[in-house]
Amino acid sequence: CLGQHPNIIPEEESNWLGPFAIDAAVAFHRGSVRGERGQLSANFIQREELLSRLGQAINELIVSHRRKFEDINLRKQAGWYPPAFKVSRSPEEPKSRWVDGTPEYSFYICGLRKLFPQALFVHLVRDVTAVVRSLLNFFPDGRNRLVANEQAAYEYWLRRVTHCFEAEQAYGPAVVYRVRYSDFVERSESTMRSLLEFLGERYAPECLEPLAERINSANVPANFNEREPRTDPAIMERAKQLSNQLQSSPQIQGNSARIAEKLESEFDHRVQYFLNLERNYNEAQKMITKLQKELEAIKTSPMAEGYRPC
Repeated sequence: CLGQHPNIIPEEESNWLGPFAIDAAVAFHRGSVRGERGQLSANFIQREELLSRLGQAINELIVSHRRKFEDINLRKQAGWYPPAFKVSRSPEEPKSRWVDGTPEYSFYICGLRKLFPQALFVHLVRDVTAVVRSLLNFFPDGRNRLVANEQAAYEYWLRRVTHCFEAEQAYGPAVVYRVRYSDFVERSESTMRSLLEFLGERYAPECLEPLAERINSANVPANFNEREPRTDPAIMERAKQLSNQLQSSPQIQGNSARIAEKLESEFDHRVQYFLNLERNYNEAQKMITKLQKELEAIKTSPMAEGYRPC
C-alpha cells in the first residue's frame, strides 16, 4: 500500500539488511581492535558513524536505481515477472523514500536503526488466531507449508510480535507505529491517513488500491480447524494474551530506556557471537583432531588387542 505513494518506492525483499548490520559491526571491531594500529580506531571512527555512513550509501544506491527497478524490459531480460503493483505512475513522481514489509525485520530493528537512524517502522499487528489459521494454509513454494504445525505457527507469531512490541516500548511511537490489521479492513482511509501522517507524507488515495486485491496470502477454508491436541497450552496462552493486549490497548506513549538497553545488549551479543565463531570453530576442529588421535592410539595399543566392545 505505502509503495503506491508518489514519494515511496515499494522495494522487494530486503531481509539481507538486518544481518548486514551485524556484519558491519563485526567488521568495525576487526578494524579497531588494534587501537592505534587499526585503521578505524586510528582515525577515531566510531561504530555508529561507520554503520550510519554505510546505511546512507545503501539508501542512496537503492533510490538511484529506481528507474532500473521499474524497467519492465530489464525484468523480462532477467526472466522475472512484472511487479504485482506499479512502482510509479509517472516519471515525475519523486519516489525519494522506499518501503519493505520483510517480516524478518522484527529481529533486527536495533541494528537497522544503526544503519538508518532516521528510519521509521510500522508494526502491523493482526489477531493471533487469524494469523495461525493463515500460516497453516500458507505454502510459499506451492508445496511446503511455512510452519510445521499449530504450535510452530503460534511460536512464529509470538517471536516476531514480541520483538516488535519491545521495539515499540524502546523507541516510542515517533519511531515505531502500531497499526491494527482490523483497522485497515474496517476503516481503510482513516487508518491510511493516520499512517501517512506518522511518515510525514501527504495523503494519497492510490495507497488504498492494493487493498482491493489479495496477494501472497493463504486460502483458509471456512471449515478449517487449526486445533491440534499436541500444542503446548502455555505457548498458546502467552500468544493470545499478547494479541489481546495489542488489539485492545493503545500504544504506550514515550519510550523505555531499560528496554532500549536490552535491545542494544542483544545486538552486541549477536556481534560477539560472530566475532567468536571462527575462533570457536578452530578450537572445535583442534579438539576433534586430538580426540581422533587419541582414539587411534587406543585402537592400536597392546591393551586393545582382544578387546571386543559389548
